[in-house]
Amino acid sequence: MHIILTGATGTVGTAVLHHCLASPRVTKLSILSRRPFTLPVGDNLDCHKANIIIHEDYSTYPDELSKKLNGADGCIWAQGVSQTQVKEDEYIRITHDYPLAAAKSFSSLSDSGKFNFVYVSGEGADPTEKTFFLFGRIKGRTESELLSLPSTATWKALRVFNVRPAYVDPPKHHRPRPLTLRLSMDYAIAPVLRQFMPSQVSPTSVLSKVLVDLATGDGNALQEGRGIEAGGRTLRNIAIRRLGQL
Repeated sequence: MHIILTGATGTVGTAVLHHCLASPRVTKLSILSRRPFTLPVGDNLDCHKANIIIHEDYSTYPDELSKKLNGADGCIWAQGVSQTQVKEDEYIRITHDYPLAAAKSFSSLSDSGKFNFVYVSGEGADPTEKTFFLFGRIKGRTESELLSLPSTATWKALRVFNVRPAYVDPPKHHRPRPLTLRLSMDYAIAPVLRQFMPSQVSPTSVLSKVLVDLATGDGNALQEGRGIEAGGRTLRNIAIRRLGQL
């Protein structure tokens, strides 16, 4: 299957990239990136099926770009930013506007008549937007609006999944993170979570498997159960761990 990936150099995206390159289910990988980067190498990684497409404005998808993406069956939207790194309007643009624009544009790419759009959200996302936290309100808003798209004739081909990881354990091959982040998270908070609250940890190996499985799957709603909500379209971290067989 032909899959689109964004955020390929981020914590989640890096793991997804490795999983896609190693998975026989992904036969073609189109990576949207603002800047060039070097693909990872390894004995089990097939870089020949990957194509890095430089795209700077994620709010628009001109015909020239759509032609390069034509035939894609799904997208893993792993692009994101911390609310502490940008101003509020920029956070809303990246977290809400960009994935909505992409989902609308990508809905007609697949030859099969359906397109899987997998949005990497996060625990704490609140579709009611009643939470105090900006990230919870905006991610919740994005989840709701993505789920509403297939109800219209224009975007009826979309099959949306919202995936909410908790603390994302970075892969060993991830690029070094800022010292302040390593001190606060990697050396202080993360060990406590792994030891005493493992259900609040999302290992990237598990998360990436679930994301790729959803993107390459049949698009049908999952059976509702513990950690699976919104009619089988939203996965909380406990469901991610279970589906990833952790």
